Amino acid sequence: MAASGKKELTSSPRQAPEEELSAGVILVAFEKLFGGGRGVAKFARSGLRYVKLPAGAILVEQNPKKHSEWAELASKGRRVAWVLHDGEYLARVVDGEVGLLRAVNASSKIRK
Repeated sequence: MAASGKKELTSSPRQAPEEELSAGVILVAFEKLFGGGRGVAKFARSGLRYVKLPAGAILVEQNPKKHSEWAELASKGRRVAWVLHDGEYLARVVDGEVGLLRAVNASSKIRK
């Protein structure tokens, strides 16, 4: 703890960085996904772009050709992506706003 009584990031026990999935990590991947950085891949069938995340999760851009409110936003130019792990939706990111839907698992939760 810092002298002010607030926890510092460096003083709190954390998992290894490669295993932790946090809102900050998701946002970095989101900017990479829509900014065209290294580490962006494409699915062969759909052509959708994705970025691998810690804890075996991935960040996938929204398919604008689907029929949903999120696809409609994407087709209008909004940046929409989803965090998935083992077929489960963990978070939604719209224009840089992370909406957490659920934890990865009991030992590795998405941190805010």
